[in-house]
Amino acid sequence: MKTTSLPSPIGLNVILLGLLVAAMVFIAVTGKKVPVLSNPRVAMTAVLVLGMAMCTSGIGRVAAIQQWAHPLAILGYLLGALILVIGLGTVFGWKLPLIQSDAQAMLIVAVLIGFKAVNTLVHSLFTSGV
Repeated sequence: MKTTSLPSPIGLNVILLGLLVAAMVFIAVTGKKVPVLSNPRVAMTAVLVLGMAMCTSGIGRVAAIQQWAHPLAILGYLLGALILVIGLGTVFGWKLPLIQSDAQAMLIVAVLIGFKAVNTLVHSLFTSGV
């Protein structure tokens, strides 16, 4: 029987990217004046790009173990799609139901990114024996 040793999907790179996302969300929500992040659309674009970079380790693990249809993998896809819809809605100025402002959208995206990271960690624990 051949087993594959996979690294944890929550490594130092994901933690550092998560801290950077948290800092950007804090700056955007509190209204601090930072030259590059003073526009909510630019800040949301940066958060989406960093979130996608964080996602690569989780989806890479799913690809390596060929569990595309695992329920937790599907939950990750749904969370990612929801993050993209809300984020792109902010970037393009769409009025989404239940979201009143760009700051609220930024907070929702940040919370969903956190849920997605926890989902990835739980998924890796369930599939660690693969």
